[in-house]
Amino acid sequence: MRIATLAVAALAALAPLAMPWTGEAQEDCPVEPELFAPGVISGPKEEYRITFTPDGRTAYFARADVSFLESREATILVTRKTRNGWTEPEPASFSGTYPDIDPVITPDGKHLYFSSIRPVDGEPRTDVDVWVVDLRRDGTWGEPRHLGAVNRPDSDELYPTVARDGRLYVGSDRAGGLGGWDIWTAVPDGRGGHREATNVGAPVNSADWEFNPALTPSGRKLVFSRLGFTPDGGVEPPWSDLYAARRTSTGFAQPDKVAISTEDYWEFHASFSADGEWLYWIRVDDNGGDFYRVPTWSDALS
Repeated sequence: MRIATLAVAALAALAPLAMPWTGEAQEDCPVEPELFAPGVISGPKEEYRITFTPDGRTAYFARADVSFLESREATILVTRKTRNGWTEPEPASFSGTYPDIDPVITPDGKHLYFSSIRPVDGEPRTDVDVWVVDLRRDGTWGEPRHLGAVNRPDSDELYPTVARDGRLYVGSDRAGGLGGWDIWTAVPDGRGGHREATNVGAPVNSADWEFNPALTPSGRKLVFSRLGFTPDGGVEPPWSDLYAARRTSTGFAQPDKVAISTEDYWEFHASFSADGEWLYWIRVDDNGGDFYRVPTWSDALS
């Protein structure tokens, strides 16, 4: 079943967020999360995944008037840091015509990956695919390139993340996974693209939904969102939480829930500052979703 259908049905069934789960509380995060750039980046609309250039002076994120899960509409915006704060966001040079979401800049700053519903070779598409723009010598982004074998025409590919060695991670609802949504990975093909994606497997993936993969800048941990379900198909409290799995020589270790996840919110869209000092994510309550952040030294990933 498509994420839009399942997610909207789950949200409607819950009347979510208006009646927070009152089960056993999780241990509090040592540092209180702070709302990031309120009124400029975090605002009354829906925001999604933020990413930064290596110098930390420019940020890209997505925004939608209505939840992307319902509307399938969003635009990637760019904002720049000045001595007076962040500038008013405006559409990125490659966005604004088609639905675009989930930008991520590679560690070297030379490529920006994102997910989009746009024509492929002139043919309209209704599913979400991974695309990439390359940094030109003049400092501007080039034309979007479809990532080819990573994508499937019968499924969504959302939230691409690229490690320093070029390996890509992405969330997808394609067939053959362990749950409705799983995290998949693909190695570079040596020609500016990636080979066909394979399932990351257990223990990261499970019968629940796993999505929004993000690597710490060191590459030592994979942070992602997990959404559990009850036997009757409802969403299992505390709904969507962030998990972190340590990289091992054979894959990833058993994931642990991160300290910032609580029973009162949906936690999505983890990302990191380029210097690795801040963890960002979207916290959703009955007023919608906004960016929050905590310093990574605060044991946020413990």
